[in-house]
Formats: sequence, structure tokens, C-alpha cells
Amino acid sequence: MKSKIKKFSKIIKCILLYIYYFLYCKLKKINNSDIWLLSERGTDARDNAYHLYKYLKNNHKEIKVKYVIDKNSVDSKKINDEDIINYGSKEHFILFITAGKLISTHIMGFSPDMSLFWRLNKINLLKVYGKKIMLQHGITQNYIEILNAKNSKLDLFICGAYQEYKFILEKFGYTKDVAKYTGFARYDNLKNRKSKNQILIMPTFRKWLNYTDNFTESDYYKKWNEVINNKKIIKYIEDNNMKLVFYPHYEAQKYINNFNSSSSNVIIADFKHYDVQQLLIESKLLITDYSSVFFDFAYMNKRIIYYQFDINEFRKNHYKEGYFDYYTMGFGPVCTNLDQVIDNLISDKKDYSDRVKSFFKYNDSNNCERIYNEIIKMEGNK
Repeated sequence: MKSKIKKFSKIIKCILLYIYYFLYCKLKKINNSDIWLLSERGTDARDNAYHLYKYLKNNHKEIKVKYVIDKNSVDSKKINDEDIINYGSKEHFILFITAGKLISTHIMGFSPDMSLFWRLNKINLLKVYGKKIMLQHGITQNYIEILNAKNSKLDLFICGAYQEYKFILEKFGYTKDVAKYTGFARYDNLKNRKSKNQILIMPTFRKWLNYTDNFTESDYYKKWNEVINNKKIIKYIEDNNMKLVFYPHYEAQKYINNFNSSSSNVIIADFKHYDVQQLLIESKLLITDYSSVFFDFAYMNKRIIYYQFDINEFRKNHYKEGYFDYYTMGFGPVCTNLDQVIDNLISDKKDYSDRVKSFFKYNDSNNCERIYNEIIKMEGNK
């Protein structure tokens, strides 16, 4: 009960601050139409918004760019001091209301509360002056209701792959004026990078885990902890002097202390000390389930193994199936049990490069430039 009251109080406070600063900006006639406000979740700088930020700072110094991030975040040091807008601060509210471009990897990621302002926006109770631009966090492969055009009311939706772009136009209600295929900003950092002798395991989250009382009794925990303790896998990595990095999804990081391994060659990586994109670059093989990080891995033409032990439950309780068929479009073998994972880990040699080429129309280091050009084009659509 106390937690619900605290949550409700936080929402009311945020709404009142928004109303106050909206009236304040209107009364003071504050105009920040020349500012591009970038953010991810307000806590990080390691995704598409960060890479677009770097591109703008290096190539378009004429752009006034600000970055929303908690000043205590481990990633805040990546952003120039003069560009930091502390998450939830007075300056954050004012720029959220008055900046000309609102740019984020997540819907309303540039706002002081993503969930709250998404709802206000959906029911037309949100008033901001800027264009709302979605860089995305990962390639959309399933139908996700909150991304629908009528719910998000975006002015620009950036797509990372050609097949995804067609899916977004067909199923989400966006027009070609809003949905644009440019490639993801972070892809510019993936080309021509050398890998270490390292395997990365990175499963996605499951919504139903938020409602479990005992995480260690879930199949999710048991199956993935079994992988990082499997004797055959451990023997394989130790015999080949390899590291195996297990990195739980951002939403599953709160459970990270439950995972363990008997091998010193297995690293259980936390959000604070490990950067996802750096792990993707450094690793030569990825084991995942449905996480969209496999698209980044495919962009680098590296080996992928899908371990999908709970496909039916995932489709029923998490995401419905979209356009991406893992068996006909996937960039690696699909495994439903651990023995299959082990067999493919040791012996799989099938080439999936043709599937990669057909999925990505662009496979270069010009993604940020294309995104920048699409944002600039919006100037004529005020």
C-alpha cells in the first residue's frame, strides 16, 4: 500500500511540475527551438542517442545539442559538461517543453517520466513545442502496441533495417513522411572492429518475471544459469582459452546476483561496469533468444545461436510474432534445448551472409549522417 501511495505521489508531483513549468515558459516566452534535446532513458549514454550526440559534436558544431542524463550516472562522463541536462531538473522540464527537437531511443525517453508522459501524449494532454523523434533502442521485429502511430504521435520514426521499415509502414500506421529507413546511429561504431576470443550470452527479458515472487524458481533463471554452468560448455571455453560473458537484459539486471558459475572463464557482467555495444564488438559469437541485439551482431557478420526454450510462453505472454521468422530469416541456428546449443557452438559452420545482405539495405558507417539529414528535412515541415 505504501509503495502505491509513493508511486501515486510521484506521478502527481511530476504532473504539477509539468503544468508549472509549461505556464512559466509561456509567461516568460522562452524559446529553445534551436536546441536538439537527446536522451536514452535518462540514466545512460551508450545507445543510438549517444552515438548521434557524438556525431553531431564532431561534424555539426553549429547544432545546439543538450543531453538528458542523471548527473550520477556512470555514463555522464561521456557527455560534455556544458551539454548535460540533469534528469528531472528544472532545466530538464523547461527544455522538454521548449526544445525544437526531442530525440530519444525510447518513446518519451527525453521526458522526466517515460511512462507518465507517454500516457499523457496518447490522450492528447501533452503540450510540447518540439518535434518528437524516435531513434529506437532495437530493431522492431514484433508488433508492440505502444509504438503504434496513434499512441506514440511521433514526428519521425527511425528504422534500422529495410525489412523492419516495411513492417513499420504496414502494421503501425506510420506514413512514409514519418517512418524513415536510415540505419541505427550506433551501427556506425560497428564496422571494421576486431573481436576477442570471447562468447557473449545476452537473453532478453520476460514481462511475467515482474510478477514472480521467486525469480530463482523461474525457467528463465534455471535455463540460463544452466548454460553458464554446463560442463561441456565450460570445457569448450577453457580448452580454447575463451571468455564467456553473460549479460542479462537491462530489465533483468536487478536479478543479476542470483546468477553464478563455477568457472573463472565465465564473467557475469553488470550494467554499471560493462557496455553492451563494447561487448558486442569484442565477442566473436553471440548466444541469445529473442533479443534484438542479434541484429547488431549480424551487421558485423558474426556467428549467432538462438536458444528459444520457451517460445510458446514468450509469444503468449510477451510479444506476438511479427514479420521475422527465425527459421527462414534468422542469422544462425535455432535451438530449443541445450544439447542443440552445445552442438552448434562446437560444430556449426553454415553461412548466413546472404540473409544478412537481404535484411540490411545499408551496411556502412553513414547511418548518423542519414539520420541527421532526415531531421534537417523536418525543418520544412514545421
